[in-house]
Amino acid sequence: MGGKETVNKPNNYTIFTVCNLAYLPKALVLAESVIKHNNIKLNIYIIDKKVPIDIDTSDANIYWIEEIKIPNFYELAFKYDIIELSTSLKPFITLKLLKRFEKVIYFDSDTCLYHSVDPIINDLDKYSIILTPHYTTPQSSDFSESDTGMMRFGSFNLGFYAVRNSEQGFSFLKWWSDRCVQFSFMETQFGLSTDQKWVSIAPCFFQDYHVSFNLGYNVAPWNSYERFLDKNEKGSYIVNGIFPLIFFHFSNFDKDDLEYLNKRSTYEKNLKRPDLYELGVAYYRVLSRKTSNVTLTKYAFDYMSGGEYISPTLRRAYACILKELPGNHDPFDSKGVVGVFAKKNHLFEKYNIPYKAKGYSNLNEYGYVLNIIYIFLRFVLRFIGPNRFYNLSRLLVYLSSYRQNRGLWKY
Repeated sequence: MGGKETVNKPNNYTIFTVCNLAYLPKALVLAESVIKHNNIKLNIYIIDKKVPIDIDTSDANIYWIEEIKIPNFYELAFKYDIIELSTSLKPFITLKLLKRFEKVIYFDSDTCLYHSVDPIINDLDKYSIILTPHYTTPQSSDFSESDTGMMRFGSFNLGFYAVRNSEQGFSFLKWWSDRCVQFSFMETQFGLSTDQKWVSIAPCFFQDYHVSFNLGYNVAPWNSYERFLDKNEKGSYIVNGIFPLIFFHFSNFDKDDLEYLNKRSTYEKNLKRPDLYELGVAYYRVLSRKTSNVTLTKYAFDYMSGGEYISPTLRRAYACILKELPGNHDPFDSKGVVGVFAKKNHLFEKYNIPYKAKGYSNLNEYGYVLNIIYIFLRFVLRFIGPNRFYNLSRLLVYLSSYRQNRGLWKY
């Protein structure tokens, strides 16, 4: 494989992904599949500080994010966590690539190709922008589903998109990049979901786009209830007996749950899926060959120069006061203005413990705490009345976005 000519043809098309060092093995699985089915190298943009890599990267073109001259990069790297930062830079990188290639295709690093991207290239011959919905069949009426997830996170899954070098393509990317640089926050309570929610409104502004209903694109755990895999006589995967499987998105891949039984829609959890199991086993086999010590590497932009962990609260507080800070400041300098600000506002963790997100799935762990909160809230409701209580609850939602509450922070 390594002996093949894999140089991208000028003025044709290219494929890229973004990831931090911990996700590099997954990106290299994608790179291997890109070479196998398209005979070109994947461009991998590593969102991390440059360090020596003890892993074979010969299947890909590697670029370090600090080297591609992104305006105010360190400010972005501080105000955003790794997911927010990675997604915020995708349209910017696409714009740079479109100056060299006619067509650009993006895949998330945890994607694997099973077919050439020719169908996507053919779509780009007709349209400037190619998008895929998260799924194409409405969810069940179960309250836990009922399509509310798509309302929160956006209509289109931006683990894939493709753009052509055209006036509409450039206009779309410029608009999207500007929004992502400013508002790539994961704050679904305010209608923000990193880069994805913005693209939900893109059809209001750009006509030359195409929403693909090719079910071989972007097969993933969230749409597996509508997509079943078989093999044709050549051994290639076919979706629903019609569509060649172009690529599968192994989002939240877990080697102990190869059928994605715990990540699929509620009414499908008890359904055995040997087709997904077969796909998962093969993916894990390749991933195991790529895995090395980089998977254990801490994300460099999670820490100040003195080793202090940068909490999500500190990131949001920084975003709140960013315009008041002196120009050309180094936000990662523990002794600089941001370090002083963090100490003044008690924004460093006492034991330097990294943040672990908690969600609805963790509610059972906090039953006792919730009961105490409910007792307190019932008292407040009785004291101030239902109308004021409702307004208070709305105010609490607003307060949940620390970047919008300047009164919280001393500077």
